[in-house]
Formats: sequence, structure tokens, C-alpha cells
Amino acid sequence: MRTVRNHNSHAKEYSPQSSSSIRFSPRGDAFKHPVQHYDVAKVRSVSEVLEAFNATSFQSRKLGQSYKIWLKMLNDPERPMIFFGLSGAMIPGGMRRIIRDLIGFHAIDVLVSTGANLSHDLYESLGGRHYMAHHHIDDPTLREMRIDRVYDTYADDVKFTEADQFVEKFAETLEPRSYSSREIFQLMGERIRDDYGILATAARERLPVFVPALADSSIGMALTVYKNEKMKRNAPPAIYDALMDNIEIMGLKRQFPKSGVIFIGGGTPKNYIQQVVPMAEIAGWPVPPHAYAIQVTTDDPKFGGLSGCELPESQSWGKLHPNAEQCTVHVDATIGLPLLFTGIMEHYEEWKQRGPLNADWMEEAPTTPTRKGRRG
Repeated sequence: MRTVRNHNSHAKEYSPQSSSSIRFSPRGDAFKHPVQHYDVAKVRSVSEVLEAFNATSFQSRKLGQSYKIWLKMLNDPERPMIFFGLSGAMIPGGMRRIIRDLIGFHAIDVLVSTGANLSHDLYESLGGRHYMAHHHIDDPTLREMRIDRVYDTYADDVKFTEADQFVEKFAETLEPRSYSSREIFQLMGERIRDDYGILATAARERLPVFVPALADSSIGMALTVYKNEKMKRNAPPAIYDALMDNIEIMGLKRQFPKSGVIFIGGGTPKNYIQQVVPMAEIAGWPVPPHAYAIQVTTDDPKFGGLSGCELPESQSWGKLHPNAEQCTVHVDATIGLPLLFTGIMEHYEEWKQRGPLNADWMEEAPTTPTRKGRRG
């Protein structure tokens, strides 16, 4: 027996004849998987690029891992429900068709979005467009011209006003009762004639769309104008019931217990999807934690979060399964999402049989709840 000292380790004892006698080895299996240098001659598709990234380093490896997790979700024989959290200005950023196709091809099952993204989608469904900006026009001048700017993109404020009027007229057709955001957007989407719209496609596919911060959007502002006018006339309005969203999304998780999550950015859509599991637990409807998780973000966790929290942190709250396959990739979503979506669509023949969820929105809560206490 002899003693060897590694420059960055404690002393260790080992026998050359028996690997089982190693008491401490900082090397272990560290050299089993060498980095494979990216070879452009060996790739012919985006999915092959993403596969190759799994053997590189830094964020390319994370992007490759995210691709493999998403593909595994789609091919899982238990058919997990895939929640998709959408934040950031993805529609002005040119990602509208991707979100629409994710819905149309059933690559996701539930959309939880900021109201802003859906406001921009509605704006385009009603004839508006987004335009590449010219930075030589200053913002006060843009205001005078009724042009709205989103970083390097322009939108027509006149068209946004027309979209607001569409929402107000739509709301006037609703019965004066309570609605979840899911029901509001299903009914709104049925009024929109646009083959490439997110809301219109979700309504056709009956894919649920939840907007937990609906008031914080152009659509929310238009609904506020509608309600204010109803109050002036002492007429009963249709009411958006945010807590009905909670009940519906818990019921959805009960119907489809195995689930995965994909977060574009973070914020309210991310936290809303994450809280489904502990919320169901304290409501007496225990459901299993999410089994898969992907986040595409440019946020930094060092300041106390990651547009909400780091994915492993959510395991401490019971939101994500202890053995969940998970990956966070730090990349601009306008780069990462198109690559991931293109990669999984190149394997569409493998998973196209998944089809829609066909949720039952009339399912009631258990008659005998089993409360466990507050966990999140």
C-alpha cells in the first residue's frame, strides 16, 4: 500500500490491485467523457448540431441538453402534459409563428403567458405588423408619430387602439358572470380569423391559455375600460376571476398528473406554473411534482433568483420532482427557442401521435380533501 498526494486533494490510499479499496478519489470517473470538438463536416441538420452540442461545453452543452429533455418529454410513453411559460417581448421579437406552431403541432399542451405577448398577437391578427426600428428617430418624436418602440422594433399605436376597441366590443358580448382567463381567451380566440395567430390557433386546438397577470397588459387595460363603462351605467359586467384560473389549472394537473415545464424567460408565467403543485397540496388535491424542466433565460441567479428561482431551488418547495430531468440554458430566447423548436420538429414523425389533451373543464374537486399543510 502506498500513499499518493494529488496537488488539489487530501492524501489518499489505494491498492493497484483493487479499485474498491479507493477511499477518496477526486478524479473518479472524471475522464470518462472527453469533450468532442465541434466538427461542421459531421452535421447536416439543426438537430445534429444540438446533438453535437451535448459533447461541447458552456451554454452550447446546456442548449443541447435542453433539446434532449424536450424531445424526451415528447416521446415519453406516459404522455406528460407540457406547460409552456412565455414571458419577455417574444412576439415583437419575431417568435410569434414559433409559438403558434408549438400549439398547432401539439409540442406543448398549456400556454401560460404575459398579457403583453397576447396583446401583440391580437394586434397582428387584426392587421398590425411589427417593424425593424431605425435608431435615428428619437422616442419623443416617435410618440408624436404614434409609433411604439420595443427595443429595436416598432409597432403602430393606431392599430393598438383598434385592438383595444376589439377587446371592448368582445367583452360587451359576454354574459355578466365570472370567467377565468382561460375561458376568456378561448372565447376571444374563436372570434379571430387568423391562421397564424396564437390565440386563434389555441382556440381551434382547444389548448388552454392562462394569463395570471391579465390586468398588466393592453388587453387588461381594454377590459378595464369596458368594466368602467359598465359601472357608469350601473350594468353588471363580465368579471375576470383570477382565482378561477387557480382552480382550473389545479384540476388540469389532476387530470394529467405527469407533467413537464418549459420556461421562456421567467417572471409571473414561470412562478404560476411552478406553484401548481404546492397550491394543489394545500387545497387537498395532492398531485405529483413536475418531472421535466427547461428554462431559456438571460437572467442571472446571483442576485437572488433566476426570473423567479433556479430550477433546483424549486425542488425544495416540492414543485419539481427530486429526480426531474432539468436544464437551464443562458441564451437569448430569440436565438435558443428557434434552434430548439427546429430540432424537435426534425423529429416530428417520432412524436406526432401525441395529439391534444382534451381536458374536462367541468371536473369537480374531490369531496374529501386531504390537506397536508402549506408547502409553497
